[in-house]
Amino acid sequence: MRGREKVSSAAGLVQAVAIIVTLTFSVRASNNVLQTTVPLLAKFDLTYTQLEVGLLMATMFASALVAALVNSRVSITARRRLFILFSALYALSLFTFTFSSRASILAYVSLAGMSYGFIFPNIMTSAELFPDQRLRERVIAAYTLALAISLIAGPALESLVLAHFPLRLSFLFFAPLGIIVAALSPPSEVPEGAR
Repeated sequence: MRGREKVSSAAGLVQAVAIIVTLTFSVRASNNVLQTTVPLLAKFDLTYTQLEVGLLMATMFASALVAALVNSRVSITARRRLFILFSALYALSLFTFTFSSRASILAYVSLAGMSYGFIFPNIMTSAELFPDQRLRERVIAAYTLALAISLIAGPALESLVLAHFPLRLSFLFFAPLGIIVAALSPPSEVPEGAR
């Protein structure tokens, strides 16, 4: 998918929508799991205090904010490279929590947050790739539906996994979502509107 000219064909349109919907679902569902399971891991397995858990999660969100600000200020070429790089690092970050310690988890949440900050703004503005307003509105509707489903499916799957597996192993069940994100980032196009 390379710019508006590619999404104007029927095949390009289907491919673009499929990528946007799949990326949206995969990133948001897995990120929701990180936001809810990392505090549990920190509190009950790594014996963080409540204050430390709060600061840990604040680090994740601060990293995402910094990345999103950088994303909005770099060139389209640099933004695309960062999108692909941090999509791969996001997949890696989902594995790392399984092996985290009291010290290393801080680096892992920073990596996950930064990855999210480089990935999600580009997905959110992906409707800009489509040539006319009506198509853009339909893509936004598909994006919104994928987002809503991911916010239901993520916690439901997480509850099911946590009922049968330890906290540390639960991250491995969501790592395939990160792999999907990494695999779909090279054929994705970063929209002009992400700037």
